[in-house]
Amino acid sequence: MCKEAALEVSLFNCIFIGKILLYDNRYLCKRKDSMAKKEKKEQQVLKFDAIRPFGPTIVKGKLPDFLVKLMDDKATKMMNDKEHSKKFDHAPHLAGNVKQETRFDPEWLGSEEAQPMIHLIGEMVKSYISIPPANETISPEFIGQMVVESMWAVSQYAGDFNPFHIHEGQLSGVFYLRVPKSLPEEYAKEDHYPTVGDICWFNGQAATFSGHKFQHSPKVGDIFLFPNWLAHGVYPFRTKNEERRSVSFNLQLIKKEKDPQVGNAETARRKEFYKEKK
Repeated sequence: MCKEAALEVSLFNCIFIGKILLYDNRYLCKRKDSMAKKEKKEQQVLKFDAIRPFGPTIVKGKLPDFLVKLMDDKATKMMNDKEHSKKFDHAPHLAGNVKQETRFDPEWLGSEEAQPMIHLIGEMVKSYISIPPANETISPEFIGQMVVESMWAVSQYAGDFNPFHIHEGQLSGVFYLRVPKSLPEEYAKEDHYPTVGDICWFNGQAATFSGHKFQHSPKVGDIFLFPNWLAHGVYPFRTKNEERRSVSFNLQLIKKEKDPQVGNAETARRKEFYKEKK
């Protein structure tokens, strides 16, 4: 490229629309005297795609009202049953400082009554493993079965919280059945970095151009799916006599018995590529 060429383009005027107009290199390399004589300026449009191959994915959905009612009624029934609460007390297995945490009976999870909830989770899992970069490590066609290893209701009151922790299984999830009406008012009172009642996921470290946390103020019916190893925690709220009720669960994905490989989609693509080359 000639030394006298000059590039007079403001990137900042274009950066947010994903297009940058650049003078053609053939035009830039002409000398200044010939540049002055050229009337028609050739331009080319460069388009850019965002590539995010690193880090975990969180998928968010919304439960229909009938599932919110089904799961809330079932949670109320089992938490008010002293025998069930004692037999399926989940608090010793969890990190939280929470009033009551009770597991759903595995037999009920396999019942016809629970199938609409299980089906929704299954559809969410299909969506999750179809999104990059998750689909580059395990692909839907390799999955033979989804197993719900555990599901438990969390009844949280004023001052209760869950410190940052991880789960068992491969994928974990949480959905919300009750949210205190006072949370927006409490939120407004926190004049900086409000967190009251929020759930927050952390991954990696704070760095320029890279996020390291996702914080969310839950609404009734919100449901999230994420890797079991993704650290997350729940902040407390202050208003007394109000309940924040959620349900958490852990999943295991079982590959098809006749699948000849370990379920790595990238490995499968490479095998097909080299097979075609032959």
